[in-house]
Amino acid sequence: MKSSVAEDLGAQLRRTRKGRDLTQPALAARLGRDRARISELERDLIQGRLGRDRLALLLEICDALGLAPVLVPAERLAAVQALLVPTGSGEGATSPGGTAFDDVFVDLADGEA
Repeated sequence: MKSSVAEDLGAQLRRTRKGRDLTQPALAARLGRDRARISELERDLIQGRLGRDRLALLLEICDALGLAPVLVPAERLAAVQALLVPTGSGEGATSPGGTAFDDVFVDLADGEA
């Protein structure tokens, strides 16, 4: 069964929060929110339960974690995710010795004397 966008987003939020060594209470304190709201959002997204207006909370969490929500066509998702894997992990490495930044941005000074 293919996971939904909400499930993927919830899992990514949880992974990122944990990866930054933030507990739900610590993130809630940073946002001035109740820990139960953080837990509820993660759980509801991961379990595919959508309902109440969670957009404001979602955006606040993204901001606090330094994330920028981006809509990506489903058929390109794997390629974009591969670019986001940290260098040195062995997965999703771009070109040898290069980075995703190098692949996207061209130094216009190259070749000019």
